[in-house]
Parts: sequence; C-alpha cells; structure tokens
Amino acid sequence: MALAALCASPVATAELGFVVIGVDDALRANILNHNDIFRFAESAALSDHGLNDITQQSIDNARAALRPYGYYEPDIRGRYYRDADGEPVIELTVKPGAPVVIRRMTVNVEGPGASVRELRRWKSAWPLAAGDRLDQVAWERQKARGLEIANEAGYLAATYRVRRLALDLPGRSADAELVMETGPRFVIGNIEFGDHVLQPGVVEYIPRFESGDPYTVQLMDDFRLDLWRTGYFTEVNVIETRHPEHDPPTVDLRVELETETRNTYTGALGYGTDTGVRLQANWTKQPMSLRGDRIDVGAGWQEVNREFAIRGAYRLPIANRAREYWVVDAKISFENQDLELKRTDEDENFLTIANGDVDERHVKGGWLKVLNAESGEKQTFVKPFVQYLNSERSYSLIDPDQFADAGGPDPEIEGLLRGIDNAFSVGVDFDIVAIVGQAFETRGYHDRAWIFASDSAIGSEVDFLQVYLSTRRSYLRGQRWKYILRAEVGYTDADVHTVNVDVDGIPIELSVTELPNFYRFKAGGSASVRGYDFEQLSNNNVGSNSIVTASAEVEYRLSNKWSAALFADIGNAFNDWSDAKLKLGVGVGIRWYSIAGPIRLDIAQARDFTDRPWRIHVTIGTPLL
Repeated sequence: MALAALCASPVATAELGFVVIGVDDALRANILNHNDIFRFAESAALSDHGLNDITQQSIDNARAALRPYGYYEPDIRGRYYRDADGEPVIELTVKPGAPVVIRRMTVNVEGPGASVRELRRWKSAWPLAAGDRLDQVAWERQKARGLEIANEAGYLAATYRVRRLALDLPGRSADAELVMETGPRFVIGNIEFGDHVLQPGVVEYIPRFESGDPYTVQLMDDFRLDLWRTGYFTEVNVIETRHPEHDPPTVDLRVELETETRNTYTGALGYGTDTGVRLQANWTKQPMSLRGDRIDVGAGWQEVNREFAIRGAYRLPIANRAREYWVVDAKISFENQDLELKRTDEDENFLTIANGDVDERHVKGGWLKVLNAESGEKQTFVKPFVQYLNSERSYSLIDPDQFADAGGPDPEIEGLLRGIDNAFSVGVDFDIVAIVGQAFETRGYHDRAWIFASDSAIGSEVDFLQVYLSTRRSYLRGQRWKYILRAEVGYTDADVHTVNVDVDGIPIELSVTELPNFYRFKAGGSASVRGYDFEQLSNNNVGSNSIVTASAEVEYRLSNKWSAALFADIGNAFNDWSDAKLKLGVGVGIRWYSIAGPIRLDIAQARDFTDRPWRIHVTIGTPLL
C-alpha cells in the first residue's frame, strides 16, 4: 500500500521562467545555461522565500557566466514575479560593465610541423588580438582546434609548451601566450594484413602508402574507404598502434578483414532535367576468384530520347604490381532521336525533320595504373586503351513535303538520315582526382585528359584524332564562401563537309563532321552551359568536332545544409574555330546538402538566344565529379 501511494503521488514540480535583459544573444544564452538547474523546481521551492534564494543564486550564476567573455565587474539586478497564469518568473537586468581587454597576445608554433600550411592558416586566423575583449570561449576553442589540425597532419605528439592567460583585474587587462610544440611527424610503420581468402599480391597493394610514408588522418580515412570500395570485404577493421619512442615515431597498422564472394544487386529511380525520369539496375560479383577480379553488369533507361543501355565492366588486379589492373568496358545502347535543324545559331527553336534510331556498340579495353601522391589525397589514373565502336543510325523523314525539291530531300542529306560507322582507335586517358571534405566543405579538383586516334592503317573505316582537357575546382574561403570553377576544351581533327538543304523554302547550310556520333561534342545542360537545353549547343544539333566551355560559380552558406549560388557559364560546340560563337548563360541556384548528396536547383537564362528564355536545371551530386 505504501509503494502504491508513492507511485501514485510523484513529487510535484513546476517550470520556472527566466528573462535576461541588457546583453546580446551569446551572453544571454550562457547566463540561461548557468541557471538551467533551476528550470524545474519543486513546488515547495517556489514560495516567496524560496524564490528570493533562487534569485540571489541566479545573480551569482550570471556573474560566473559572464567571466569567460571578459566581464568581471557586471551590475546585475534581479527580481521575481508571477505571470498572468501565476507561473513564477525571474528577471535579470544585466549591465556587463567594462570588459577585460587583451594587452598582449602571442601565438607561436615550434617544431618540425611549424611549416604545415593548415597550422599557418590556424595561426593567422587567430580570433583574438591586442585590443580585443577577452573571450576565453574562443581561446579554448581555438586551442583545441590547433591540436586537432596538428594530429590530422601526423604530429600526434603535439602539445602546448606554453599556455598562459594572466589577468590583471584592477587594470582590466590580460596577457595571453600560447606556444605549440609539434614534435616529430609520425610515419607509417609495419602494415600487417590479417587472414583473408585472396591470393598474395592483391590486398597488399591496395594502400596508397608504404611503410615510412608520413602519417595523416586523411590517409587513414582514405585507406579504410579504399578497402570498402574494392567490394572484397564484408568486415574491415584497421587497428592503429602508436610508437612515440621510435625514431621517427611510427604508427603500426593491423588490418582485420573478412572476405567472401558476394553478389550485390542495386537499383535506382531518379530524375534530372537533362535525362528526365531514369531507371537503373546493377549486378556486381566480387571477388570472382582468389585473384580479386570483379564484374559489373548494369542496365538503364532514361526518358530523354527513350535511351536504353546495357553496360558491363571487368577488372583484374595484376598480381604483385601495385595498383595495376587489366580493365574492359562494354556498352550497347539504343536511342530514339529526333533529327533537328536550326535556321540560325541565335534561334532557340528547332525544325524537326526526321525521327529514328541510333544504335551503338562500344568496347574499350586497357591497362589501368593508379598513381598516388605522397599525402594520399591525390590519385592519378593512367589508362592506355584500345577501343572499337559500331554505330548505326536510321532516320525517317517526318514530312518529305517540307523540302522544296518535289522529288524529296536533297541527296546530300541522306548521309544524315542513314549510315554505319565502324571505328577502331587507340589512345590514353588521364584522370586526376584530389577531393576532400563532405557536404559544403567538399573541396579540391578533378582534371581529365585524353588523346586517341582512329586510322585506316589499324583497321578503322574513319580517320580522326581527338584531344580533350577539362578541370573542375572548388575553393573554400572562410566558413561561408565557396568558389567553383569549370573549364573544358576539346579538339578533333576530322573531315567536315557542307550540306545545303531547303526546308519549307528556307535554305539551311549545315556543317557536318564525319566523326562518329559517339565521339561528337555537344554543349548545354546542367553540367555544361546552364540556361540552354541538354546538348542543345552544337552545329545544328548534330554534334561537332570541337568544344569550349567555362563556368564560374560562387556559393554562400545559409545554414548547415542549405546554400545559395550565383553563376555564369559560357561555351559552345563547333566545327570552325574562327566561328565558335560562344553562348552565355547566367543564373542563381539553391543547394541542399542531403544524405544522398548535394541536390542542386538552378534557374538560368540563355543570354544569346533571341527571346532570352529561362530554364530550370536539377542535378544531384558534387560538381567536382
């Protein structure tokens, strides 16, 4: 009965309100945090006598809350009252008074790590200087960040040899001194792999580093991620053991792995303004054998051009050769396209003269070598390759009567309507990636380049040479600003001929390249020149030999997950460099950094079309990839 009575009669509590007047938000929040202990109090404590005691204690707590911000002589008045509902409220009126001001501030970094760029930036961005109000919260936060940066760079024994904060309360001043001693940089020690089923010479060459290389936290994060990305392992655990007594100090690694052959099935449903609705399904088997080879097979469909594609990829590690692979990629695609022509480059609208199918079969095989920078943050992928393309197009005229010639279209246009291209080529592909950070903080660069040639001497039916360069770069400035730059240039040495057609009595001169459709350049769209439709910019929309595009974007962080952007894009695809006619697009955008990656919504205007239309672009993913 006594237990039942206790359970039925909990201790009565009431919520006590606090009002703080006379200070800014940061000081008010700290005062409220110091008094949070009184937020819920027993009813007995909220009598007039109890409220007097709480009010006095709240004043004392408020004084303590102001000291970290340099206010040691505040004038605080307190009173309590009851609001319209009879609930008790304590009101504190605060005059912070004259603050303690920093008289001397000294921050130094000593030791081998003094030249580390991030530590130099940390020192130069120190938030307190002589003449500033003393802010011990900022002092402690910056101290902690300094050690964090040193540890990330591999100086795991870094410490503060001097950390002095001397207060002169009568003089309302303070002298501050902080000296970091980085100590020696740790290096990678022994690397031991636990039991796994793969043959020797596969797993041992996954790391981007070797024993003796400098240690960084980013390098370890990349190592764990690289192990997962292979798809070989169901469990990955990298155990670090530090040895500060060694010369140089080392970090030994033991890698515990669980391996089994797995079949992985994935699917995706998405939407993009360049593709419309799209569906994807993929199957991966990895490893296929003890050699560590893997196979990927996928199928996809997208709404734009009703494209259906089947693709496959096979990769085989070359045993006992660090980060080298034999690779083969194959793709079969079927598209239903409109053959569209434009009267002038300034006209947004097309004349649709035909509709048909474009079927392509493409196989590319080569040797992939992955080169790692010493820090591990940058990887260079070099791939010499051979490739074969079979492309077939078959269009049917929508309205043959459109053409002025009573006998049908000019024979010159027949080459646009039907044709088969067989191209065998050889070349080399370079891909350089150095991307770090997540969400808004993603920064770095991604450079691409390739050169390949097709010639009758190696069994091809078409002769051409193509060279391409591109770069994407992202820079952070402070906590809120980010700058994103893009540029690309491509050139193809392929024959071009002129086709003159007469559509509805309108003469149109077409510049048509003999380059197969698969290799032609087109500009416009969410990842190219915004404000223009996807691949809308080229010679009469049939593709071109060359391309030039560039983009500059500034992004401002609004909150943890949201930012706004302002951008300008320019570019075009063309056959004649003396008549490039670059098109300009400008606009604004909003970014949401979701769990699935950044979702980017842009509204852009095509400045070089007659009516200057606006277009909406939606993309998912970082612009660096």
